[in-house]
Amino acid sequence: MTLGIAFVSSLIAAAVALWGFQYQRASNRRRNTFEHIVRMEADQSFIDARRKLIELSKTSAGLAAWAAEDKEASYEAQSIRLVLNQFEIVSIGIELGILDFETYKRWFQSTVIRFWAHSEHYVKSLRARTNNPSLFHEFEAMAQWMRDGKAPPVRHRLFRIR
Repeated sequence: MTLGIAFVSSLIAAAVALWGFQYQRASNRRRNTFEHIVRMEADQSFIDARRKLIELSKTSAGLAAWAAEDKEASYEAQSIRLVLNQFEIVSIGIELGILDFETYKRWFQSTVIRFWAHSEHYVKSLRARTNNPSLFHEFEAMAQWMRDGKAPPVRHRLFRIR
C-alpha cells in the first residue's frame, strides 16, 4: 500500500515539475518577445531604416532596384537589409522557441505581411543576383505564417539544452 502511495506521489510530483518547467519556459518566451519588441521600437537606427524602406517602396522603381551590386554599399540598401535582417532574426527566434509567436503576431502581423509585400521583389532580385535562394528565407516563411494564420514549425525539443 505505501509503495503504491509513494509511486502515485512521485508521478504527481513529476507532473507538477513538468508543468512548472513548461510554464516557466512559456513565460520566458513571452518576456523575451516583449523585450525584443520594446528594443526594436526604441532603436532609432531601426526606426530610420524602417522609414527608409517604406519611402523607397513607394517609388516607381520599388525596392528591387536597390538589390543591384553597384548599390550594395549605399545607405538605402543597408537600411533595407537592416529591416529584413531584423525580421529574419525574429523568425529564427520563433522557430527555436526563444520568442513567442502569438505575442509577436499580435503586435506585428500586419507589419510583417506589409513589409514582405514591399520587399519581396528586392529579395527575389538579390537571390537571383547572388545565386543564393536562402536569402531572407526565414522572413518569407514568417510572412507566410502570418498571412495563412498557421503556427510556425517548432524546431526546438522539450529537453534539449545548449
